[in-house]
Amino acid sequence: MKALFITAPQEWEILEIPTPDITHDEVLIRVGYVGLCGTDLELLNGKHPFFSTNDASFPMQIGHEMSGTIAQSMNSTLPVGTEVIMDPIVGCGNCEGCTNRATWCSERIEIGVRRGGPGALAEFVKVPIANVYPIPEGVSLRDATLAEPAVTAIAGISRIKATSGRALVVGDGTIGIIAAQVLAHRGWQVLIAVLSQASAERVRSLGFEPVMPEDMESISAKVVVEAAGTHRSIQTTFRAVTAGGEVVLLGVPDKPMESFDIASLVLRDISVYGVLNGPGRYNEALTLIAEGVIKSSEIIDQEFSFDQFADAIGLLANPDRKLPKVLVRMSS
Repeated sequence: MKALFITAPQEWEILEIPTPDITHDEVLIRVGYVGLCGTDLELLNGKHPFFSTNDASFPMQIGHEMSGTIAQSMNSTLPVGTEVIMDPIVGCGNCEGCTNRATWCSERIEIGVRRGGPGALAEFVKVPIANVYPIPEGVSLRDATLAEPAVTAIAGISRIKATSGRALVVGDGTIGIIAAQVLAHRGWQVLIAVLSQASAERVRSLGFEPVMPEDMESISAKVVVEAAGTHRSIQTTFRAVTAGGEVVLLGVPDKPMESFDIASLVLRDISVYGVLNGPGRYNEALTLIAEGVIKSSEIIDQEFSFDQFADAIGLLANPDRKLPKVLVRMSS
């Protein structure tokens, strides 16, 4: 089969490698679509935090947002031909962390991201049965790729104790837009922080009120969801939340923040939640996609064929693209 490998920063090649063999506890999936995100850019650039912890190294086979069709299976509940998505987080299954959330497992593999788990930018990928979710009727393979980023937004929102009011989403990328869609569905007044007039116009066209950087400190939002992961966005996040408010951190900075005003959090009684992915939330995400709460038309920009990967990654790196998500079409 053909698979894409990143061999060094900004260097990749498509190689012919053996199709994976599976066990009774795995299925082989013919990949249909792969979603590209900021994590893939950081891996491609060699700047992801996992490189500094030796949890990622070159060469690596990326691709963690995917949909496809089961090509081989020894399990009657997931027969050949079933359209599915995967949860890329694979815990060791033996530690205390795994009994709660696979993301707490220090030995976890993240397919396409961490500890060498071969990713889905390939014709086939093997996945543990426990990490596979059938796609419900009415949801296309194309739209189902949004389930993986969606679970992070859903898991973050589930941590919020307040039930209504003004919510600010910082970042208008895929997770930010999904978070805004879900919050609006739950009755929140949603604003989205943006950096440019072009982004403001796009956010406004999606039905949300944009907030420019110079207006952040006057927002006083009860809830702020940070989905950009830059030092600047995180700093402004805490200035925008009102006293007694809640902050959900979804974005991951590529390096530690050198200064942070902890005293302000204590004195204003701010609750802060750090959220990594959303294990167990995939069926909920698929349902929200099926119901049209998560709207792919407001998220997916373009799709490219596998041999157009350079064009796909080029668009992903372009901050002026119309919509945040870029897809690679692996098979029809």
